[in-house]
Amino acid sequence: MGGCPNGAGAAVTKIERLSDNVYVFTSDRYVQVTAGVVLTPDGAIVIDTLPYEDETRFMRDFIEGKLGSVVRYVVNTHFHSDHVFGTWIFTGAQVVAHALCAELLHTRTREALKRAQQDSPDMAKVQIVLPHVTFRTSQFRLTLGGKTLILTHSPGHSPDLVTVLVNEDRVLFASDTVMSIPSIAGTGGSLKNLLGSLHDVVLTDVEMLVQGHGDVILRGEIRDSVRGQIRYLQTIDAHVRRTLKRRLSKETLAKFLLVSTNLVKVQMGGLAENLHQTNVNALYDQLRRSVRPYPSTPRATARPVRKPAAAKRAS
Repeated sequence: MGGCPNGAGAAVTKIERLSDNVYVFTSDRYVQVTAGVVLTPDGAIVIDTLPYEDETRFMRDFIEGKLGSVVRYVVNTHFHSDHVFGTWIFTGAQVVAHALCAELLHTRTREALKRAQQDSPDMAKVQIVLPHVTFRTSQFRLTLGGKTLILTHSPGHSPDLVTVLVNEDRVLFASDTVMSIPSIAGTGGSLKNLLGSLHDVVLTDVEMLVQGHGDVILRGEIRDSVRGQIRYLQTIDAHVRRTLKRRLSKETLAKFLLVSTNLVKVQMGGLAENLHQTNVNALYDQLRRSVRPYPSTPRATARPVRKPAAAKRAS
């Protein structure tokens, strides 16, 4: 999700142990954003960071203190601020990301950081760290200490996004490809691409799925949950197309509420309706040039009625 956190506060972070070597950290301060840790005998791999400095420092201290390890790699799943603003804290780690992510970090994320630092002095120490290792292929394998992480290009929420499968544990960090309500409103967001990426997730055999925001989804619920998100995207696509075909304004979309999409188990810290409205408005803008409206019905024009000529009188 493309928000930009501001300010500081007490670290409130939930930790879940998904397997012997895989942990997930969830922020209670910024829309339940998640980050992961994969532990190996040769060091740890971090998958995304948390939005606030103290939260990510808490992650680092847990890895070094509780787990007795050191971070060797940080995977940036995509360029959005809430997933990468803590990368700088892991000094000495190699940063891995898609090549598009590197480009967007250098431009879009730098711009977002400047705005955040103007709004909040607490962000002054944050730095953008560009990836040391990038790839442009559809998949990339990162190996360390007997663990293999499969990074798969998964565009839609953003053009650079990758999911991360911890192969041996069958845990998928799906990042913002999978959220309780899908999001397509950011830079390069694409409903078509996100549908394709979600279909790929459905076909992936995993034990647990970590969403970019929200709760971990267990094996028995993954396919139903992801298919529900696919139906949501198909529903808003059909509605927005009808709106454009009928030549209705974007303002009419305010009446198209999230509840009418039948999407269940929506959380997102109470922001779901706002995110839904952002989705439909963004989709309206994306489609307005390609969707042809219904042909206008010509108005019937009244023809003048001629009065019958008066009958001539016989002389």
